[in-house]
Amino acid sequence: MRPLLTLLPALLLAACGAAEPPPVTEAPPRSVQVALPENGPATPPVESNGVVAYRDETRLSFMVPGIVQGIAVREGDTVQRGQLLATLEPAQVDAGSTQAREAWLKTRRDLERGEKLFREDVLTREQLDDLNTAERVARAGLSNADFARNNARIVAPTQGKVLRRLSESREMVAAGQPVLTLGDTGSGMVLRLGLADREVVRLKNDDTATLRFDAFPGKEFAGKVREVSRAADPRMGTYRVDIAFDPGQTPFVSGLIGRAEIRGSDDGESLQYIPLTALVEGDQRNMLVYLLPQGSTQVKAQRVPIAFVAGDRAALAQPLPAGHAVVTEGSTYLRDGEKVSVIAEASARN
Repeated sequence: MRPLLTLLPALLLAACGAAEPPPVTEAPPRSVQVALPENGPATPPVESNGVVAYRDETRLSFMVPGIVQGIAVREGDTVQRGQLLATLEPAQVDAGSTQAREAWLKTRRDLERGEKLFREDVLTREQLDDLNTAERVARAGLSNADFARNNARIVAPTQGKVLRRLSESREMVAAGQPVLTLGDTGSGMVLRLGLADREVVRLKNDDTATLRFDAFPGKEFAGKVREVSRAADPRMGTYRVDIAFDPGQTPFVSGLIGRAEIRGSDDGESLQYIPLTALVEGDQRNMLVYLLPQGSTQVKAQRVPIAFVAGDRAALAQPLPAGHAVVTEGSTYLRDGEKVSVIAEASARN
């Protein structure tokens, strides 16, 4: 009986050791989003900051010197074509006109008397010619005085908006000194850029652009290149480029700062573009991305060189294998060969 009791614990231990281990559950595939690469220009877009302006802005001035009598408009006022904007004190201008008229009338009377005396052989031909010359000079002086009188005011050359008021009443101004700056509302608005020579040579009229403004966050405006200067600014060394756009109902004003992304002329070559979110780590020459072959559930790690970054996309210096998408979301903790589950697929522009 004692030997049986001694073997009982051993039999119980053997029975326990024979039990099967619990099955190991496999982790579910990681959920990811992918995007297909897209072809795009082989050169990066031209990006630059600029200032909003009316395409035609005119600095208005008096054509004669004088003291400003009054300026009838303020900055921001809308004016109509032919509207009186500013005038000079008339006293000085009227005095000059009166003096010139009296001088001309005197020479005219002298000429009439001289012609009579010439017919009577009292004056010589030379003396008569001198009287004719004096009359013509006085008549020119009268025309000049009348011109000054008629131009002792500024009228609006077109419908527009007063952008700047540069003088005030009772100030002395010279001929040609700017008094007002008028923006022609009919000419439309532009974003005015100053570009370097290596950028401006890539642009031409009608190139498309995307405009963004800090004053209107979240909004984008489509634009087109309307004017490309072919002469550099002598002070800055940059070339002026105007991008026309339609502000719609957005309350744009002259002077706002904006940023333009211009897509230059296509030379026929192209590169593949992928979203920036597909880039995991590395530098421009050796960036890690995860590829998902078509019809497969296993990702493949690959290093790719980046040509340049354009907005929220990266242009690849070398194309990806055909039929491969890139993982754009969920790639942070992926490993080469890991199985994934695709929950969304988009293009490289999304």
